[in-house]
Amino acid sequence: MDVVKRATEAVASFGTRVSLVLKADIRPGHTGELDGKVERLEAALGD
Repeated sequence: MDVVKRATEAVASFGTRVSLVLKADIRPGHTGELDGKVERLEAALGD
C-alpha cells in the first residue's frame, strides 16, 4: 500500500483531486502474476 500512497501523492500536485481505482485478483495457486503482467506489458510496448 506504500506504493499506492506514494503514487497518489506524486500526482496530487497536478490537480486538486486524485481519483484512484485499485483492483486485485488474488488466486490461490498462482504466484508471480504481477511480475508476469509487467513483463508482458513491457514486451508489448517494445514491439
